[in-house]
Amino acid sequence: MALVRITQERSKIRCIEKHKRTLAALGLRRINHSVVHEDTPQIRGMVQLVRYLVRSEPVEAGAVGGAMRPARNTNRSSAVKKTGGKAKKEAAGKARRARGMLSPREASRARRKRATRS
Repeated sequence: MALVRITQERSKIRCIEKHKRTLAALGLRRINHSVVHEDTPQIRGMVQLVRYLVRSEPVEAGAVGGAMRPARNTNRSSAVKKTGGKAKKEAAGKARRARGMLSPREASRARRKRATRS
């Protein structure tokens, strides 16, 4: 099947949210970033939706290195656990408290605690 190279030419700032999600689904992350996809009706429809942000051009199969590269970085091991935002914030808070640095909320809580003790 034919291949098509899609290059993001304009910024996605101030775009409709649906168009931002379409760029992400195509695998485009930044200006001048290119990805190679098979030329299917689904891909053509996605490119048509964000045609004011991207440029598409046909590519020969040999120009990509014989095989199509994935649009995403898929080399993440399934065994590696991705830490969520809450766990990350808790770990950062523990590190700050260990160094004696408190957030404004934690500082006010500590002051209230000290005030009720006396």
